[in-house]
Amino acid sequence: MRSRRARRGLSPVIGTVLLVAIAVLLASVAAYVAFGATDRNEPAPEVTMELEPSDRPAAYELELTNGERLDGERVELRGAADETALRSRDLLAGDSLTVFPTDEQLQLVWFGEHGSSYVLREFEVDPELPEPDEGCPWVEDKRTDGSSSSTVGSVVECDVVLPDSVDFDPGGVVIGKVHSRNSYVSIDNGVTAVYGPVEADQSVDVDSSNVTGSVTAGDDITADAARIWGDVRGTDVDLDNTVVHGSVRSTGPVNLDGTTVRGHVYAGGTLSCTDGPTINGQSCSSYTPKDPDDY
Repeated sequence: MRSRRARRGLSPVIGTVLLVAIAVLLASVAAYVAFGATDRNEPAPEVTMELEPSDRPAAYELELTNGERLDGERVELRGAADETALRSRDLLAGDSLTVFPTDEQLQLVWFGEHGSSYVLREFEVDPELPEPDEGCPWVEDKRTDGSSSSTVGSVVECDVVLPDSVDFDPGGVVIGKVHSRNSYVSIDNGVTAVYGPVEADQSVDVDSSNVTGSVTAGDDITADAARIWGDVRGTDVDLDNTVVHGSVRSTGPVNLDGTTVRGHVYAGGTLSCTDGPTINGQSCSSYTPKDPDDY
């Protein structure tokens, strides 16, 4: 039989082991609460957003009026022509961007780090975009048909990003961006042809048409009787009877004939002014172009 002294010596040991076990258990619970539960339920940013009609055709201005910085990489605009319009930027209070709703409901969805997602805001809108005839399968067919050029002759709701040239026939409209990776883009259909930006590795030509985004070319840009709602960026820019709501940047010359540029002109070459063009509210003839490096 174990002596009474031995039993008394064992009691403190058992008590110590129980205390250590309880401490470990409490530490584990605390760690789960501090790290596990918090990670799994990452809170969404608290923001106040407003959506108002824009002066651009079929466009709305989405503004972050108050709240935290909104990481554009983690936001999706469901019900918009470009659901990833925020991907390349962040929004701070007072910032806004132009969106083109395609559905009657526009949702601003934020994605957390652990698979969670939240609808930050939801707006009821009245889309004014034309009814689409084609979707992204049309673009995929054009990518794989081996042709050296593609022609838009109907309303396509998708980003038209192709390796060849892109031409527009009457009635041709793109709800999304247009990008010719190896050739040119030519738009001449007398309507709002592109609800988004236009880009080409070679030249861009816009005649008697509207582009609601920017126009960017690796070569020349020409426009006649056009309205461009974003910036114009190329190596040689020639604009006749055109309205540019943004700025013009050219690494070479800029020629303006009866044209209005709401922003500034950044020219690496000469600035030519004919038929009374204006730049940033100033007469073109007295305007000093800015350095393209300052754009």
